[in-house]
Amino acid sequence: MSYLDKKQKEDLQRLKQIQSIKSEIFLDRVLEKQDRLRYFYLNEIQLERIEIDQKIVVREKDSNLLKRLDPQINAEGLIEPLTVEDLGNNQFLLLAGQHRYHVLRELGIEKAPAKIYLELEPDERLTLGYMSNEARKDPPAGRRYGSLNDQFIEIKKELEKELKREPSENEIIYHMCMAKNLKNKEKLQKLKTKEILVAILLDSIKYNLDSLVNQYKFISDAQVPKTKIVNLVEKFQQKQMKLEIPLLTSKNAFYGLTHLIRTIPITNDEMKQDIDYRHLELQNVTTFLELLITSYIKPWMESGDSVNIDASMNLCKRHIFETLCKLIANRLRDRDFDITSKDGKKAPLYTNKKIPWKQLFEDLELFFNPDFLNNPIISQERSLSHLWDRCEYYVITRPGRLPNF
Repeated sequence: MSYLDKKQKEDLQRLKQIQSIKSEIFLDRVLEKQDRLRYFYLNEIQLERIEIDQKIVVREKDSNLLKRLDPQINAEGLIEPLTVEDLGNNQFLLLAGQHRYHVLRELGIEKAPAKIYLELEPDERLTLGYMSNEARKDPPAGRRYGSLNDQFIEIKKELEKELKREPSENEIIYHMCMAKNLKNKEKLQKLKTKEILVAILLDSIKYNLDSLVNQYKFISDAQVPKTKIVNLVEKFQQKQMKLEIPLLTSKNAFYGLTHLIRTIPITNDEMKQDIDYRHLELQNVTTFLELLITSYIKPWMESGDSVNIDASMNLCKRHIFETLCKLIANRLRDRDFDITSKDGKKAPLYTNKKIPWKQLFEDLELFFNPDFLNNPIISQERSLSHLWDRCEYYVITRPGRLPNF
């Protein structure tokens, strides 16, 4: 019997003991082809047994959508079952179908058919919620990273009780990333580890009330439309609200910051040797983003000028922000911030040395030019290598040879 067959047999025996309603348990056949196992069953459940967590459901409750759905469900019935997770003891967590659920309750329906998943990871709950609703796409990176951070904190607390000491990042992430199959374990661990470490960093900045990133809502879970950005600026200028600039998505921040931070976990030995610089790395990244806001983006947005607003939005695009991070990484390398992690990658902000931010931003002064950022050869370029070559040439190599914009 193969490892996967043995694992499936053991899973089914165990899950049958904990499912709330007896029914045949199905395996997701698509994932099985990828050597991953996830299980669900189908049955009717009592609506009063369903819990709703706004951190998981895709959208906020929309009264207009409820009004549209009510006559449809009243006339046709429930076409698509609800999507839930079995929490045990006949309790369920809603993953998708919030508006269908509310319409059914208003119609006085007590039971409804549901696709019921068993033992999901936090990030799987979010993914299934989005897949079951619209476009069958992954949830925004910000919400996925937030879920990974929550999982990290939860496992850290469990290990602290078990080990009676503070666990290292390596120990915590090992428990989080134990692959469900043996063949691709190293690949899965490497991918997940980077996501977890960035998730911790981003959540620590986003939800720090003292951070300007939090104050200005600078990092958003998903892309905010330009019309909404312009509306926020107009309301600020009319003194109707504080300035909010949700320009940098968590996904774009992820791709950029991986050039600056350490993307492998801290080990027990490093903790014992007192060379764990994660708190300093967090301070350095926070300083970088706050300088970006105060020196350029905030004054540009406050001006209300369309050219400056476009420059702010372009600066936060994935390839442009990633190029900026690479430029900073190289400038730090030139100043001997050349710490190499065990996987051979640079981590210049993972350091106990003082970062020369003033000099760095002065070196890149030509980069922070609205005309430069708005030029099509920069703003519309989707090739990271081409964009990098142009920015390094015009900003660093030949700073006096900027093209006529």
